[in-house]
Amino acid sequence: MRRRTFLTALGATSATALSGAGAASSQELLATDGTIRPLAFDSTASLLDGNERPLTDDSLVAVWAESTAYNGDADGNGDAVSYPDGTPIPLVASDDGIVGFGAPIGQDDTDFNYGNEEFLLNVLDAEADGPTVVFDEGHGQFYDTEKFSAFIGYAEANGYEIAATTDIAADLTGADAAIVTSPSEVFSAAERDALVAFVANGGTLLLFDQSDFNNFDATANLNAIAEAIGTGFRFNDDQVYDPENNLYAPFVPLTSNFNTAFDYFADREGLGFELDPSKTYTVEVVEVTDGDTVDVRFEGGQETAIRVLGIDTPETGSATSTERAEEWEGIESYDYLEAAGNAATAFARGELSPGQRVDLSFDANEPARDEFGRVLGYLTYDADGSGSRETLYNHRVIDAGHARVYDSGLARHDEFLAAELDARETGRNVWSASDPANAESIRNDPVEELFVPRAAAIESASGDLSGRVPVRAEATASTPNAPLIAVDDDAGIAMVGSPFVDEAYEIAEGYPVETNGYGNYVFLTHLLSRTAATAGRGPPLHAGPPDTPGNGGPPPHAGPPDRAGPPERNASDEYGEAPVLIDGGHGQFAASYALSAEDAAYYLRYLEGVDIAFEGVNQLATGFGAELLGNGRALLITAPTEAYTETELDAVRTFRKDGGAVVLLGGAVPEVARTNLNTIAEALGSDLRLGGAVTDGTNNLNGNPSVPITTNFGDRFNLFDTYTNETEYGNRKAGSGRSHRKGRRNDS
Repeated sequence: MRRRTFLTALGATSATALSGAGAASSQELLATDGTIRPLAFDSTASLLDGNERPLTDDSLVAVWAESTAYNGDADGNGDAVSYPDGTPIPLVASDDGIVGFGAPIGQDDTDFNYGNEEFLLNVLDAEADGPTVVFDEGHGQFYDTEKFSAFIGYAEANGYEIAATTDIAADLTGADAAIVTSPSEVFSAAERDALVAFVANGGTLLLFDQSDFNNFDATANLNAIAEAIGTGFRFNDDQVYDPENNLYAPFVPLTSNFNTAFDYFADREGLGFELDPSKTYTVEVVEVTDGDTVDVRFEGGQETAIRVLGIDTPETGSATSTERAEEWEGIESYDYLEAAGNAATAFARGELSPGQRVDLSFDANEPARDEFGRVLGYLTYDADGSGSRETLYNHRVIDAGHARVYDSGLARHDEFLAAELDARETGRNVWSASDPANAESIRNDPVEELFVPRAAAIESASGDLSGRVPVRAEATASTPNAPLIAVDDDAGIAMVGSPFVDEAYEIAEGYPVETNGYGNYVFLTHLLSRTAATAGRGPPLHAGPPDTPGNGGPPPHAGPPDRAGPPERNASDEYGEAPVLIDGGHGQFAASYALSAEDAAYYLRYLEGVDIAFEGVNQLATGFGAELLGNGRALLITAPTEAYTETELDAVRTFRKDGGAVVLLGGAVPEVARTNLNTIAEALGSDLRLGGAVTDGTNNLNGNPSVPITTNFGDRFNLFDTYTNETEYGNRKAGSGRSHRKGRRNDS
């Protein structure tokens, strides 16, 4: 699942920063030119100041965890010092040649496709005055030279000489640097004095702790060394977790939160290896971690974890805290999902066993690695013992009902979705408990207020939006009363100047304030239902008030009055037969300002409660995607980074002419995405266009001007009451008055 955790820190970020491609996102964990890739901290402690309080002196901190991390007392002994919310958690500190690490980040089971070994070598280069390094093995360390053999070989290939010692006091003589990993035995006073003298004479000391999980750490022994030397940092008796930015589990945080005042982060050749996405690699299974993660070994001996591409199995073990039931249609029980995750792991281990040879290949639409550096691939294997590797595990686990489709830009997305829908229909494995038709209704209340993330104005190519604007910004906005949502009944489309149902604004996803009291889900569902229901039905519903041009007839951009509109599409009363679809095949998944189905799981849950299915679709003109489009009631298209082909535009035109609704969701987006969205509107015969950013310094969400809130509604549209599938649009039903709602009329 994609987590847009950048939103938690936006606060009062300027609209300028948000209006283009420069908004931060989880993809910032990718290495930039000249900088090492993210660091992986397997079971790490945090660091404290010299008084064993939270370390907030930036001049001492080289690496922090990401803002999504938190710390806890894993061993339960009460010794952990908690970091308050909003206080960055240090993982590496450096003070005049003494460098402390919260975890032994260079051990052999490190995934060297991250920047760990490069970072450690950079630290030695920056701090040590020469090549001679002693590695302490005299204090009961688990992490010894044998377990650091890969890094030691790497360092020696770069000119260092690293030797083990069981008599550190004696062997510091002539050394330029010393390494001490978690010592289970106390350093004697004489040994501590030797280290003090060594550092005072210009020696470099690297101290590695680990988390207090199962009390494996030796924090007190390391702190005795740090205290004797007088460093400005200490080690915490804790464990750091990150449910968002991690390597497979929250206790393995990933971070690129670097203090570049230290000369530790230059990119260099490391122990990792590059993959050619055009090739297929034959690899050996080492271990199956769970249903969607498999460790493999390449022919050159390199080992890495494969994140099975295009699928998601339920989380298990410590990772269950990151599970979201909202992603699993018709399933609400977390205990059930954990059991299903264990079943998926058992299935995977039955299909893929250690020593088995499988073929690893890649997807044309996806990178070989994700933003965390993990390899994303297809695994093809011999499922029947014939000796021929012809079975695609990614598809098989979905077809068996142990996984759902991950709604990225995957080229095989729609093929996989067909398998998932079949597994759902027959109730195989995880789907045996799925019952979306009886889902409880949530958040289906009258609309009192809307929040409009990344707001942008809606404009008309003809210059006339009379009678077609159900929602405007407030008078306090940068463009007072700017149209934020508009309809075009003749063209059978509507346009929203916002991603609008982006789950990144959910408090459960890390957004700092609650948003479930706003009516975005109810309103959008009314809008798409109205757009479908009114297409071609009678006179246009956007006719202006009596004193405006176009009263009782088409607006200036419309064709002749007798133009035949599209026939009405009759949505089935049975759940799932006429789904709402969202396009994810045009770069939306990878864009921080656009949405695929993966970014709208909470809206999926809302739609279940009003008996409407919700599916992602990537290929609108071919294959199963085209079939799904033919049965859909509405198509949501958020700002595409990739332009639609003429064939795809024809498919959307046909869908619209057959009575399907098209709702375009934009916002303050880069010019290329705005152009692509406006091209779709034009191709559908609409004059609606996405305009520039709208901000509001007075009425906004969480003090962020780029997320206006508004009650400036056009009551005539009947889009603001509790949603039911019997709502009539154009002629408001009796009893649907608005006295209960705080929104004010804009009559537009």
